[in-house]
Amino acid sequence: MRIAIVSTPFVRVPPTGYGGTELFCGHLAEALVRRGHDVTLFATGDSRFSGELRACFAQPCWPPTESVERTHARFSLKEIAGARVPYDAVQVNSPAAIPLAREHDISVVYTIHHKREDPLSRLYAEHSEVHYVAISRRQLELEGPLARASVIHHGIDPAAYFPSLHDDGYVLHLGRFAEEKGTHLAIDAAIKAHVPIVLAGRVHPNDDDQNYFKRALCPRFDRREVIEVGEADFQHKIALLQGARALLCPVQWEEPFGLIAIEAMMTGTPVIAFPRGSFPEIIEPGVTGVIVSDVQEMAYTIEQARHWDRKKCMAAARERFSAARMAREYEHVFEARLRRSGPIRTGDQRGNGLKRMSG
Repeated sequence: MRIAIVSTPFVRVPPTGYGGTELFCGHLAEALVRRGHDVTLFATGDSRFSGELRACFAQPCWPPTESVERTHARFSLKEIAGARVPYDAVQVNSPAAIPLAREHDISVVYTIHHKREDPLSRLYAEHSEVHYVAISRRQLELEGPLARASVIHHGIDPAAYFPSLHDDGYVLHLGRFAEEKGTHLAIDAAIKAHVPIVLAGRVHPNDDDQNYFKRALCPRFDRREVIEVGEADFQHKIALLQGARALLCPVQWEEPFGLIAIEAMMTGTPVIAFPRGSFPEIIEPGVTGVIVSDVQEMAYTIEQARHWDRKKCMAAARERFSAARMAREYEHVFEARLRRSGPIRTGDQRGNGLKRMSG
């Protein structure tokens, strides 16, 4: 199939640090290429991709704005609509692309990356022609009924995650420092367990996260058990995951999917998490991690994780969460859409006067 994947204009693919959606786009696009498809990735110009790359913006535009998101989506869909060789499937990751796709008469597959938000839920209800992909059953359950919807768990390329059969005696909390991520609770659990904790991440510039950082995290950073290393690039992240006894995810919200969790599992590092969002779905208790109810139970489990079978954890993760498995499931969705609607019609085929562009 000839497939277009529209990433975001905010972070390059693959991301050098923070960027869950962009990491997903990179793994999906590369897996589809490996499976023999002709894939075009619409992303920032500094992205790295083995297939065809198209860009509206040469560099990432951070922080995110709606106007930049619309400009990127408009550019991408116009290119897709005017392609000399029609696309068979189009996968998008931005709400801005949904109404623009209808304007261009393009049937799209849209992956939902966020928690339920009423304005977006109304948008989805108004566009029943879109095939929606939820990234966990819990996310879809909270989103509510959609005319066309599937659940596909994220997957990553196992070859990029080297396993480690021994830990270096610390626990890890990696990603955005935020109250909803439970960063302060991860620190408290490590302190109770008398185990060092490495914090690798950053605080977003919004007022809520900045206030949380000053109020809840700065005082805790003075503890000798706490090692703050800043945001980790990909290679540093892998090294930290390999050395960790466990990844701590005491989330305080219904997180749609924890990509960092399956990255940890791929290296053999178990995940200790609270029972929110997707974590009860993606953690296989006693194999790839443990679901705990509070900080006290998390601290106890940190001690038990010394004896974890990391080889068994790694093997289970590679079976359940490979990018190849994810790509196969997206193929099924693309094939169903293709049978229903046919290839994307170009501007000349629709007779709307759009100039054909190089595909």
